[in-house]
Amino acid sequence: MGKAKKRNFHSCIKTGGSKLPPAFSRSEAINMVISNIKAKNYGEDTKDIISLFGITAEELAEAGAAYEDLVALKTAFI
Repeated sequence: MGKAKKRNFHSCIKTGGSKLPPAFSRSEAINMVISNIKAKNYGEDTKDIISLFGITAEELAEAGAAYEDLVALKTAFI
């Protein structure tokens, strides 16, 4: 993570009470999004991780997300 992303990430953790680790890589973020999708958790945490890391629909499809899940999250993609 770069400096600006770390600063933004830590401020989100402090204010939101999120259960995210203090730092993680892009691949860990994709794995976390995939696990949230499999648990049918399309909430704000999932969308925030997608937008923070700029994860694309293609990356999630390659990681195992179904088309229906990607359609449910289409508002989070840039």
